[in-house]
Amino acid sequence: MTLLKINDLTFTYPNDAKPVLNQVNWNLEPHSFNLLSGPSGAGKSTLLRLMAGLERPQSGTITIDQYPIHTVVPFERAKHVALLFQNPSRQFTMQTAQEELQFALENLQTPQAQIKPRIEKVLTALNLTDIADRPLLHLSGGEQQKAALAIILAMDTNIIVLDEPFANVDPDARLSLLKTLKQIQLEQDKTIIITDHDLNNYQQIIDHHYQLTSAGELIISKSNQLMTAPPVIFKKRTNLINRSLSWTDLSITQAKKTLLKPNSFTLPAASIGLLSGQNGSGKSTLLQTISRQRPLNGTLTWDGQSHLKDWSSFVGYGFQTASNQFITMTPAEEFSISLKISQQAEYWTPTFINSCIEQLQLTEVLNHSVYQLSGGQQKKVQTLALLILGLPVLLLDEPLAGLDLQSIKTIMDIMQKYIKSTQTSILMISHQRHGLEAFIDYELNLTQQTLINPAERGA
Repeated sequence: MTLLKINDLTFTYPNDAKPVLNQVNWNLEPHSFNLLSGPSGAGKSTLLRLMAGLERPQSGTITIDQYPIHTVVPFERAKHVALLFQNPSRQFTMQTAQEELQFALENLQTPQAQIKPRIEKVLTALNLTDIADRPLLHLSGGEQQKAALAIILAMDTNIIVLDEPFANVDPDARLSLLKTLKQIQLEQDKTIIITDHDLNNYQQIIDHHYQLTSAGELIISKSNQLMTAPPVIFKKRTNLINRSLSWTDLSITQAKKTLLKPNSFTLPAASIGLLSGQNGSGKSTLLQTISRQRPLNGTLTWDGQSHLKDWSSFVGYGFQTASNQFITMTPAEEFSISLKISQQAEYWTPTFINSCIEQLQLTEVLNHSVYQLSGGQQKKVQTLALLILGLPVLLLDEPLAGLDLQSIKTIMDIMQKYIKSTQTSILMISHQRHGLEAFIDYELNLTQQTLINPAERGA
């Protein structure tokens, strides 16, 4: 049994006026399942990194079995506490999940006879056997998150710390993983800490729910904040008008696997569409194809023209990993560059941009490095910078990942007012459905290599 305690922990980032964590005390109950929630940018990831010994406390202590955790050598520390990063690709060093698992266990000096059975067990538990030998960078975001989780579980530490492990995971897979984690906790006496903005399905899973406030204080949360909401079905708006972007007989194949059978569609104007589907179904690949980042099989046109030289002046694309989008060092610089080349500068005035920055609670981090922001803050910066560009069409891959419900409402409200004023078309991937009922105009679900409207299917 490993005991982890936090006493009077305060942590402030360089050049910040106030601490991100303020007098945090936490005696982690052994063998318990703990949910940690709070606003985007409240310091949840920072707290987890401190608990894993990756940051050093400036004030207060974090001890593991009564030893200050930062004094425990990494090799020994990794036997007790394992941390899953918010961005799983940062965790990978090998080409495949199979190789990554082998590498991790060998580094922990796991007896050779135990390595293969342990790998097979965790791959089976997380339904990853079929993709274990595929290149990790070719997997979908959700598949990468499950692969990273497999590595953490295979390490067999007493304390498992998971930072937004379901941000890119589809709802069915999320529920299955939650049940698997609960089973592991009970059967193997593990202590689990998990951060999440989606509080659905935790009522029967967790032992304790904690919240980090915007002031950096840790509090015990009320159980009535947990919920299991019914599935959300988005009804297609009836007055949609077609936009200039269309595809005809578009099909997608990757690694000899058909992801989309021939399909034809025209994006509606002044609309926000949701592209949904299970992890690995081909959603990101479809958006990459429409934005002409991948070879085209079919016809893709703008105003009937298929051979436009500067497709990027009509269609913008938001990467699933926000940090891949940034070309400068600070949010202020990102917004400034977008405004300089904006096609909707009359809409995106400096005064209005500053108003959006305040609404998104980015004012205090405007001059911070974009690479040191929380995952949710990075998503806010990325999405606002893309909107300011003023392109006729935006394709956004998981723009809501890592955002709390209030932040989702704020950014969707900004997005909705913008598309109505400018007739912009937005098609976005999101596994987050709750809280979007007032904003989604239609849904396309990629299932069994076909795009369907779930509302029409259920009619």
